[in-house]
Amino acid sequence: MKKSLLLVVIFSFLTTPGAWSQVEKGIELFLLEDFEEAKKTFEQSASQAPDISYYYLGEIALRKNNSEEAAAYYEKGISADREAVFCRIGKTKLELKSNPEELKKSIKAITNKNKKKAPVLLAAAQAYLDNNLPGEAAGVLSMARNADKTYPYIYIFEGDRLKEKGEPGKAATQYEQAVNFDPKCAIAYVKNSMVYESISPTTAINTLKSGLEANPDNILIRKYLSRSYYRNGFYEQAIAEYETLNRSELLQSEDARNYAASLYFAGKYNEALTSLNHIVSNEPNHPVINRLLMYTQDKLKNYDEVIATGKKFFSLPASGENIHYLVTDYTVFADALMAKGQIDEAIETYRKAVAVEPAQGALSKEVAVRLAGADRTAEAADFYQKYIEAESSEDASDYLQLGIYYYRTASQFAGKATAAGKAPAGAVANSGQSGTEGDSAALKESTAQYVSKADEAFAKVIELAPDSYQGYYWRANANTLLDPDLSKGSASEDYVKTIEILTASGDKENQSKLIEAYRYFSIYHLYQFDANKQATDKNKAREYADKVLQLKPDDETSLKIIEVLNN
Repeated sequence: MKKSLLLVVIFSFLTTPGAWSQVEKGIELFLLEDFEEAKKTFEQSASQAPDISYYYLGEIALRKNNSEEAAAYYEKGISADREAVFCRIGKTKLELKSNPEELKKSIKAITNKNKKKAPVLLAAAQAYLDNNLPGEAAGVLSMARNADKTYPYIYIFEGDRLKEKGEPGKAATQYEQAVNFDPKCAIAYVKNSMVYESISPTTAINTLKSGLEANPDNILIRKYLSRSYYRNGFYEQAIAEYETLNRSELLQSEDARNYAASLYFAGKYNEALTSLNHIVSNEPNHPVINRLLMYTQDKLKNYDEVIATGKKFFSLPASGENIHYLVTDYTVFADALMAKGQIDEAIETYRKAVAVEPAQGALSKEVAVRLAGADRTAEAADFYQKYIEAESSEDASDYLQLGIYYYRTASQFAGKATAAGKAPAGAVANSGQSGTEGDSAALKESTAQYVSKADEAFAKVIELAPDSYQGYYWRANANTLLDPDLSKGSASEDYVKTIEILTASGDKENQSKLIEAYRYFSIYHLYQFDANKQATDKNKAREYADKVLQLKPDDETSLKIIEVLNN
């Protein structure tokens, strides 16, 4: 059907051609449930097309469950036009809601006077549906088809009802009927594409492209094509369509955001930044925009800006709704904090990231590696433990890595304890801190705690991989931290197993580990000989020093031991 037919139907309501353009735009927005924009449009057309404009303003109010406001709009339409048929239908369906028989009589009286006016008959059908009278609605729809079967909005009306009933296939058929009767009916293409959006995105896009071919300059179709491209990840195409659209009219907020996001996902970060800065100047507290701005600054390695935007993003008011923070919100922010050396704050942020999806261990492992690289091995071990628990890991290499983090942490405390033990008496006097002896004791206690954790992790490695030297070797290293002069021989059993496995396997790639084990025993027996003067210890010290020199002839420690033993 040509649009002029509808113009004839409501011609008496219009005084300028521009009024129809506004009404048509408003109806399209209403049918797409963009009620805020539809309301603005009908408010602009109300002075020139009062009946249909106030009718739809009333319908919008009803969709928002505000019957009093709807009634007021219907009355305005009737006051502005005594022949206001649309607003009389609206008023009738509200006032006779509790009296269906009277409602049917009143609506029938209206439809009998407007048998040839399909738009009026559709309004009557809606009145019946709003009052739970589907049979009567079907009858009026039949009248509308008899009045003008080519009127596309009849099929859009039926398609919407079928879609609401969960029959998308039948709904699509109705929308296609609308296109068949009026290839220029933009809303029919949009409605049909929406049916296919979740079923077949390609079909949805092609439907809109067909609509654009039939309506080359149609802004509505181009807008929804842009959105469909964006939703389905065709970012370059979305960018092209949005840029074309933007030359015709200012992008709505949703579309401006989609355009900026498309630029971001297409890797056009500088352009995305420009777009986002423009949006944020108008919507400074929009969570999605601040999130995307933070991500974009991260891609550009503007870490100061990432931190500033992140702090703003995480402090935005919820406005009655909880902001759903994503894992990447926290990780992007934390990574920037790490880059700027704000490690303590970064660690707390990483913890929040892990808490979002605690069952996903990969993030905890990734964070552990990052923190270990910053020499924060205690926290790295905490995150790695979370990774192991989340994955229920029984992989020896995971427990080995955990143990190494604990070992490195114990080594740090051991080094501090040694330094504190060497500090001059009274070095911290009058500082308000504990004395050197107290510091040293606390550090030694921390060393012992982390050695115990390391020992437990390496024991698990031995359990899972008993034929590997790794668990024994690293457990020996950990226990030497509690026996720095090797006088207790606390690592002896593990070094014996290390030597046994490495020599039996003929492992040439880990000779340094074998040398370390031999050197350990040469030093241990040297200390024992020095304390007890037992010939067996002297011979053992020499034997192990010789084993080291066989593998590393220039080893200074072993050469020195041989020299001492020869004197």
